[in-house]
Amino acid sequence: MTDLVVFRLGASPADPVAWGAFASGALSEAGRVNDVAALAAIKDRFAEGARLVAVLQGEQIAMREIAAPPRQSAKLLAAAGFLLEDELAEPVSDLHIVISTSEPRVAFAISKTLIENWLAAFAEAGVAVTEMCADFAAIGASSQTPVLVSDHGRIIASRGAAAFAAEADIAELMAPSFVEAAGETPIIAYGADAFSAAWTSKPLDSRKLSHEADLVAIHGAALSSKPAPANLLQGAYRRRAPQNFRFGAYRRPAILAASLAALTVFSAAAAGIKDARVAAIYEQSAISMHKAAFPTFAGDDIRGHSRQMLADGVKAASFLEMSARLAASLEGQDGIAIDRIRYDAARGQFMFSIKSNSDAGIEAFRAALDAQGVVAADNGGYRRSGEAWIGEMTARAK
Repeated sequence: MTDLVVFRLGASPADPVAWGAFASGALSEAGRVNDVAALAAIKDRFAEGARLVAVLQGEQIAMREIAAPPRQSAKLLAAAGFLLEDELAEPVSDLHIVISTSEPRVAFAISKTLIENWLAAFAEAGVAVTEMCADFAAIGASSQTPVLVSDHGRIIASRGAAAFAAEADIAELMAPSFVEAAGETPIIAYGADAFSAAWTSKPLDSRKLSHEADLVAIHGAALSSKPAPANLLQGAYRRRAPQNFRFGAYRRPAILAASLAALTVFSAAAAGIKDARVAAIYEQSAISMHKAAFPTFAGDDIRGHSRQMLADGVKAASFLEMSARLAASLEGQDGIAIDRIRYDAARGQFMFSIKSNSDAGIEAFRAALDAQGVVAADNGGYRRSGEAWIGEMTARAK
């Protein structure tokens, strides 16, 4: 079963994307699309619950080793900020900084605008990446195993605490010192034919790269190992793997009907709420799902049809009861909107996205759920988007 999907990115979201699906560290499927937007057409092929990792070109990320790092995390982050501010021609306030958790301690920095543009492109394609890393951090290198990779006119290099990625002509200026610093340690060189003999007289452990999927496989192996490359999606950009409910796993039409009934109950309840836009979302979702599940049904009363399916033998009181409680909790909660509702039958809980004008509004909604006998929990925290707070929530009966 696929547990990891790697997206190898270009310089921008408009560039081609190579991708690979992995099961227990082994590449099982690979492909290429024209750009990030094109991933929307194949997103259903990515297994639910798998790690979705975006690998960025190393030129977009700065990396610096932190000598004698402080033990306290706040001081460590401050030290990284001072270090990067001294070396980079960009205000540290405009940078997103991440510290590796493994030794040696290394600081990574990427422009906040850049990482937000990448995340927006994936969101537009409907692909919820859970991790993001630099290509030079995902080639299986360490201080004991320096690695060089030739990548279509680019060179990617790493020996653990020191790494770079650059166009070949620029890399030629950096590679000699990189090779020299490795000392007598053997250097693995993927696509060694592209490396200049002037870099070093020492032999390289030459390995072939016959296809673009070979480089994706190298990234997958590194991401499947321990410790994994530092994930840039931390702090304000932290993500959680989506837990979308997939009806394909439930073969009995009655179970599907119960799920549809839950959506229709939400639709009916939300229709009475002041926010008509929320009601419209539920209504359209219910209609679309019903049409996909029962293409031969010609009537207009999908609620009646769903209830009839339930009456024919589905024991789905938990669906209906939870739906009623959630709908009741929404009443009077101005400024709260929820969508992307999923139901996990195995756990007996709903999952949904929530948007509020304030964090206090989210807490008020949580209190309303509690009054209805529903336990609500954050699923990955909340983030500020413009004037609104956005996040994921799970809800189950007490």
